[in-house]
Amino acid sequence: MYKIFLIDDEDEVREAIERKTDWAAFGFELAGAFGNGRDALEAAETTVPDLVITDICMPFMDGLELTARLGERYRDVRTVILTGYEDFDYAKRAISLKVHEYLLKPINFGELTELLGRLKRELDEDRKRREDLQALRRQLHESLPLLREKFLERMVGASVGADEIERKFRLFGIRLAGPAYVALVMDLDETDGGPFGEGETERELLRFGAANIAQEIFEQEHGGLVFGTKDDKTAIVLSGDAASCSVLAQSLAAQAARSIEKYLKVQVSFGIGRIYEDVTKLSSSYLEAISALDYRFTLGKNRVIAIQDMERGGDCRKPCYAEWEKKLVTAMKNGSEEAYEQTLAAWIEQLRDAAPNAQAGRSQVQRFLVAVMNLVEETGFGEEVFEAAEPFTQALSFKTLDDLKAWLAGLGADVMRQIAAGRKSQARSQLAQAEAYIRERYADPDLSLQEVAQHAYMSMNYFSAMFKQHCGESFIEHLTRLRLEKAKELLASSALKTYEIAERVGYADPQYFSVIFKRNVGCTPREFRAAAKEGRTV
Repeated sequence: MYKIFLIDDEDEVREAIERKTDWAAFGFELAGAFGNGRDALEAAETTVPDLVITDICMPFMDGLELTARLGERYRDVRTVILTGYEDFDYAKRAISLKVHEYLLKPINFGELTELLGRLKRELDEDRKRREDLQALRRQLHESLPLLREKFLERMVGASVGADEIERKFRLFGIRLAGPAYVALVMDLDETDGGPFGEGETERELLRFGAANIAQEIFEQEHGGLVFGTKDDKTAIVLSGDAASCSVLAQSLAAQAARSIEKYLKVQVSFGIGRIYEDVTKLSSSYLEAISALDYRFTLGKNRVIAIQDMERGGDCRKPCYAEWEKKLVTAMKNGSEEAYEQTLAAWIEQLRDAAPNAQAGRSQVQRFLVAVMNLVEETGFGEEVFEAAEPFTQALSFKTLDDLKAWLAGLGADVMRQIAAGRKSQARSQLAQAEAYIRERYADPDLSLQEVAQHAYMSMNYFSAMFKQHCGESFIEHLTRLRLEKAKELLASSALKTYEIAERVGYADPQYFSVIFKRNVGCTPREFRAAAKEGRTV
């Protein structure tokens, strides 16, 4: 229900309107009926009306003065002037006071009820607009922290004009005293473990906890700004005197790192940009802070790194990558895990001494991974390990050389073991083929180690060594044993002459066959045949 005040100094008129109007039918409640404007104004201090129907000429306070007073105090009150005067001056004053309607006496109740219906609809629309506006204000108030964070991230991530910065600072209640400004970026060195365990939720808790500690130190105690970024880092802005701002930034960063390690059991690193005496240059300082943090890749974890310290000359030597790649790949080809680990450690240390940023260091690592991939393709073994590791993606995720070194050591060892296992399996298959080939060709007196090795696609030396390891005897021992076993079968089961049997088992010289037979069997071919006929064992 909307509240109405009815004011008229003529009792008969006022009472007639009260009596004949069904206020509730139009959504109104008659909250007060008064004989003059003064009484109505006093009543409004207790009950503010939504609509006032008032006469103009009344004692103590006329309707126009009442309208003016109500308009000053209650801007949403609507006023309908009810009067018997048709003087234009009254109408003009009523319009200037933003009177909603101007009705003449005597009252036409049809017009009055029509007016009340229209005013009810308008009041409903106004109420809805106010409710919508209030809802928007609540949403804005609830969204302010997020909008503040988005603006601050844009301020350090892109070029934002001084006017917009000043306007948004007022909106969000931000104060940066100046005259100098510096940006920092904080990142957790590790996102697993700590007091919250492991998993994505726990990592978010760690980042949230670290940001809270940084906020207490930088923002609450020293008037800085602390906010999150899209890449799960924490950005910080400090302001102060140009001479002391850099020292303060490094000191507070070290303090925050200690507190985070103490309370959260994780380490963080900070990158610090240069000092600028122009708030619009914070984006430059922030980019420099990101670049500074990249040097954690070679310097290691738990660091506070200022960009100016990293770009003051230093050791500009570039490791000869091609030499390291050759040594590492050779060790992998030879299956020497010890040589691989030693070479890898030496390469990483030389890379660390050269102190490249993360991008330069990872570039060399990516080149090495290409070389490993080529080795895998060349040997045909290790593909499963290489594919499962997703090395090119994983290599980008490590924040320090030490982490990358440990991962490369494991990856290399896995690939070498797979290559060794693959080679062993392939060698068994090749040696089995070689055995079959020997069984097929043993009767050929010209059958040689070189021929069988070529058939097995191995070098003579490698085949000879692998064959002995596989069969427990050398190639000649194996071929001789096979030939003599066939010769014994023929001696015991056939009437073939000795020279004929010698020829059938691969010996062109019967005398040499007899010598070999006696040396290995312990008797001559003739003695063996005689014993076989008698059922004796030689």
